[in-house]
Amino acid sequence: MSTGPETAPIVWDGVQRGYIPGDTLNIPASLRLHTASSDQVDPVTFEVVRYSLMNINLEHGQTLQRLCVSPVTMITRDFQPSITTQDGDLVFLGPYLQYFSNCQSLTIKWILENRAEDPGIEPGDMYVSNDPYVGAPHQPDTAVLAPVFVGDELFCWVSNVLHHSDVGGSVMGSFCVDATDMFLDPPAFPPFKLVSHGRVRPDLEQMFLRQSRVPTNVHMDLRAAISANLVAVDKVTRLVERYGAGVVKSVMNRVLDAGERTVAERLRRIPDGTWTHRLYAEAASTGDNGTYTYQMTVRKAGERLYVDNRGTDPQTGSINVTYAGFVGAFHAALTASLTADLAGAYGGVYRRVHFDLEPGTLSCADFPAAVSPAGIYTMETLISLSSTVIAKMLAWADPEIAGLAIGPAHPTFYGFIAGGATADGAPFIATNADNMIGSLAASPAGDGVDFGGHFWIPEGTASNIEELELLWPMLFLYRRALPAGADGAGRYRGGRGFREAAIPWTVPGLAAAVYVDESFPKVVGACGANPGSVGHFRLKHGSDVRASLDAGLVPLDFDDIGGAEEATQAKGPALMVAGDCVWEWTGANAPGFGDPLAREPERVAADVAAGALPASAAERVYGVIIGRSGHVDDTATAARRDRLLTARLAAATVPDRVETVPEGTPLRPLGGELAIVERDGEPAQFVTVSGRVLLGPTDADFKDACAVLERPVRELGPEYATQEGRAGWTVRYREYLCPITGRRIDTELLREGDAPLQDVALAHPELP
Repeated sequence: MSTGPETAPIVWDGVQRGYIPGDTLNIPASLRLHTASSDQVDPVTFEVVRYSLMNINLEHGQTLQRLCVSPVTMITRDFQPSITTQDGDLVFLGPYLQYFSNCQSLTIKWILENRAEDPGIEPGDMYVSNDPYVGAPHQPDTAVLAPVFVGDELFCWVSNVLHHSDVGGSVMGSFCVDATDMFLDPPAFPPFKLVSHGRVRPDLEQMFLRQSRVPTNVHMDLRAAISANLVAVDKVTRLVERYGAGVVKSVMNRVLDAGERTVAERLRRIPDGTWTHRLYAEAASTGDNGTYTYQMTVRKAGERLYVDNRGTDPQTGSINVTYAGFVGAFHAALTASLTADLAGAYGGVYRRVHFDLEPGTLSCADFPAAVSPAGIYTMETLISLSSTVIAKMLAWADPEIAGLAIGPAHPTFYGFIAGGATADGAPFIATNADNMIGSLAASPAGDGVDFGGHFWIPEGTASNIEELELLWPMLFLYRRALPAGADGAGRYRGGRGFREAAIPWTVPGLAAAVYVDESFPKVVGACGANPGSVGHFRLKHGSDVRASLDAGLVPLDFDDIGGAEEATQAKGPALMVAGDCVWEWTGANAPGFGDPLAREPERVAADVAAGALPASAAERVYGVIIGRSGHVDDTATAARRDRLLTARLAAATVPDRVETVPEGTPLRPLGGELAIVERDGEPAQFVTVSGRVLLGPTDADFKDACAVLERPVRELGPEYATQEGRAGWTVRYREYLCPITGRRIDTELLREGDAPLQDVALAHPELP
């Protein structure tokens, strides 16, 4: 006897679960696709058409930038234009937000399978969608997609996706950190036909705009997206008219094939194996204080990559992304590291990457999980996670390929969203994206880049202070560099970030809707470097800033400003900011590379002389003693470093048996203190560089043979201090040391109760 209705299996359809198109799309025969290509394209014509397509896409982006009115698009360049084939395969991506890599492609494929028959796809049409279960990373990222026809055949698509200032939801700016499911998030619209035969449908446009707190801004940006598509459609049409549809389609196909050949050739130069990493996030929603795991494994076999997310926590709160977000983050990190020279022609690269994701998790959520804050939290977490795993993999390649690795990205887009009404009563939402100033991680070749932006949005820029003061009722007190302390320290230090402070101006107050205040660092440095910064948001009530300004003094240090400081949460509720309040928020110093005690003393002295590093941190962090003349005391420095290394080993658990390789045995460095010994030209054993200690075979966990030092991460330095009761209080920092010299080989952050993670295992040729 039946006890209830049968539960239908959930498929990857973009409704109950993220959308994954099959190898063959289910497109009705009534829609004719252009597939014919010419095999008679000479090299000169090929290059002319290829560069024409690339430039059409670049001009598409420039048109968006000129026509949009919101700072997040006009200045930050939080958008992406694309050209795809008739069935949605990416031909060209622009130099803008890279994790939009697959957004348009997935959405187009979904439209082809679900909208081609009703309401149909015809010349002059454009579809709109912001549905994360179809293709968007989160709801503010709205795609506008236009088919390009040659006669009665669908030839290709041009499209764009851009971030809108507000598309609804429970929080100003639509980063709804308080959402527990999609029904508290902004509305998610599956693809709908907004433009039909060249005419905007006012009923659907009004439906979309009705959700926003700033509909005028959203309306102008939406029309900018439509107009930019029209420009690109016209350019592609003229190109086809000049060279012929078969020639242009042949170039598109050959661009895809060339990208695939390029990545396949580079993958051949990496040994087969698996590489794993995990990152922690804190707080799943407002009021929460939990710690959550995102984990990623990349398996390289032959000329292909296989990516999974096993080990990731189940979906919860508002820190989720769907399948589309995970894939976009990984593609952004992979192409920036391995194929940046393809200049946006990444569709062929994607063919060599296969995803096997566990649904119902933080990084591959099922409906109705909330995802709207992903644009400042989870997407950056996954980009950082991806770039870390990819860098581990590339370390095993030949030197030319290994040198392409990019260090970990910021795990969060540190920023601040405020809102309220101007003096004349007009509503405003201030999405402060000044963290576009950014900072880049260190690499095996040298220090990271101070204020170097972010690799995943090459064209992204921060606003001038004067621009923001014209746009929003705020007065900025300072924007200045973070010092290079323990956070970001390494043999090569990470790039420096910044901090910024402001007060309300010309208004009695405003609301701080979204901010970031962390209690522990999220990103460890590569090869034994220190973690990056802990991001902070600070707010003081009843400040003396206005009195200082009246006296002709501009406060430049938050600690020197009077007032009562409010305790904040990692993802707290909206805070009321009265006219006498002042706030400060920070970006981050990026993580370093290698053991800080291996940094050249002269580099440390140069940072001190330049004002980048406090003199006290030179000794505390790097073990470098600088005399009164500003020069390094070599003898005192060597003695200080010896004491620090000895103290590490004294506090560590050291293996009972330590075996070394003979002097003269060739070592192949992998980075920092870790190297390998080869046998018959193949990796055989892990070994430390300074002590030449054998750490076991390359298909086992080298950490098992290390000396291990574990302590609360807050004890690593005052830069990582936190309060008891916050999530970071129990997070531990685990250092893997050479058992003879005490040099750091690797490090790991551990949530209470979690076991250490095996980072790498190579597939030996003799193994199946």
